[in-house]
Amino acid sequence: MDLPIKTQRLYITEFDKSMAESVHLNSLDEDNRRFIPDEVFETVDAARQALDALISFYSMSNSPLVYPVFLNEGQQIGHVQVFPENNNWELGYQVAKQFTNNGYATEAVSAFLPLVMNKLGITEILAVCRADNEASRRVLEKCGFALKAMEHALHHGEQHLICRYRRLAQ
Repeated sequence: MDLPIKTQRLYITEFDKSMAESVHLNSLDEDNRRFIPDEVFETVDAARQALDALISFYSMSNSPLVYPVFLNEGQQIGHVQVFPENNNWELGYQVAKQFTNNGYATEAVSAFLPLVMNKLGITEILAVCRADNEASRRVLEKCGFALKAMEHALHHGEQHLICRYRRLAQ
């Protein structure tokens, strides 16, 4: 996959260790704590440890691939990711609350998906979000995902009503 991925307002690249503070700060908002609590890093050191693992995954096959998303001006605002899950690949993403409602998640996911699906050689990708995360559901639907199921299941270690989505390569 050729990086950075550039869009009109964003770019996506690989993590490096210098990004620990921005990862830490972006992880602390109330939406992150509510919807993806296992991606909250209470200290810069905790973010640095997570980055060490994420960076090591770039050279492995069948491992999570997580990439930071930046505004073209250089400020990191979140990330996009794919990870193996039950013999499939699943999409994830996060945009810090102060940057939401600007279309950044849709823009990042739309640019990222075709390239990462091509890199992985897959024709289908899945996504899961809590049913009450309406913003995430809108992003997925704008990016061509179709709702396949709504069910009660574990999501980030807690029982919730979740939505399961699927998107085929286009």
